[in-house]
Amino acid sequence: MRFLPYFSLATLLLGGCAGGDLLVQRQGSMEGRLNQMMQSQSSMTTQLAEMSLQIRELKEQADRRAAAEKSAATEIASLQERVGLLSRRMERFGAETSPSAARIELVNSEPGGGSSEEQVQAAYMRAFGLFSANSYDAAATAFAEFIVSHPESEHAANARYWLAECHFAAGRYREAIDAYAQVMQSPPSAGRSADAMLKTGLAWYGLKEDEKGGAMLRALVDKYPASEAAAAARAELGRR
Repeated sequence: MRFLPYFSLATLLLGGCAGGDLLVQRQGSMEGRLNQMMQSQSSMTTQLAEMSLQIRELKEQADRRAAAEKSAATEIASLQERVGLLSRRMERFGAETSPSAARIELVNSEPGGGSSEEQVQAAYMRAFGLFSANSYDAAATAFAEFIVSHPESEHAANARYWLAECHFAAGRYREAIDAYAQVMQSPPSAGRSADAMLKTGLAWYGLKEDEKGGAMLRALVDKYPASEAAAAARAELGRR
């Protein structure tokens, strides 16, 4: 019976050692799980940083593409205008000159002799040639003079539009807005009115008047939903 206390003490010591080992194992397990969580968090942080960089690169690409499309749209409109005018001139006079030759002649010469109708068209083409050559101030003056001198011409409505484009291209956004308003009030085709609304919205954006710009683009989408200008307006609104 005298050995019983020693036996009990030994049992307690063995149980304490076992419990201590169990605690050590649990601690080691928890440390391992904590390390895994920290590694996982580090990996997620790296992935988020990479995704953020990719998103920024995609946005920069989208902005560059939008700027290129805007420039291309203006150039295409200019080319279409030149082709249309030169085609009508060839039909009327039977001329067999190339568009480039006609453009050079009209840009570098004042309207000369010939019929009154030919002089009117030559004056318009001279103004348009200046715009095509990026001489926006000279082109604006030429278009303004054309509108005053030939208000009833078939080219008068287009001259008003290109006068507004001169102001817009030169960064004179308030003058451009006033000129586009004249385009929208005159009776040109819906295509010119839609384009004028689009550029008016962009001009307001250029003046940091985002609320007015957005309102104009939304009005364009409502009025001319199927137009190319409306598609460009939707894209611009999506970027804002």
